[in-house]
Amino acid sequence: MLCAELKSRGYEAYDADEDQLARWYNTETGEEVRREDEQRTPEFVQAHSRDIAREKIEALIPRAQNKPVFLCGDPENEEDLQDLFSKIFALVIDDETLKQRLASRTNNSWGKLPHELAYSLAFQQKWYDNYKKFGYITLNSAEPPAVLADQILETAVA
Repeated sequence: MLCAELKSRGYEAYDADEDQLARWYNTETGEEVRREDEQRTPEFVQAHSRDIAREKIEALIPRAQNKPVFLCGDPENEEDLQDLFSKIFALVIDDETLKQRLASRTNNSWGKLPHELAYSLAFQQKWYDNYKKFGYITLNSAEPPAVLADQILETAVA
């Protein structure tokens, strides 16, 4: 929703999932996995990570020379991509709200199965620690998308 809000205001914004930037990769081989919806068993999730290839972000950099370009999403390899961004915002959400949003969203099936929900909750805690460690600009994702966009734009466009 935040990505759509930024786009509606005329900004170039990409959603890691909807724009198919994020992919599942085998954590041992590094090989990209296709058609993951059919395979997201607990074993699959444990043996793979949802990442964005560095070259996909590098391809967007020329577009951001004279204007902000936003990437919305939380790939697991986010730490490896930090140097490609001038500012990083993190949307912080409590566990109950995350559970509710995953259960009710219609644009993505992730989080509907118990093992996917558990994975998301554990992943979230890992990144909360990283948000503090790396000094991300944190925002309360319980705010409406318009309010979040205002907060991001105050910092990103200033």
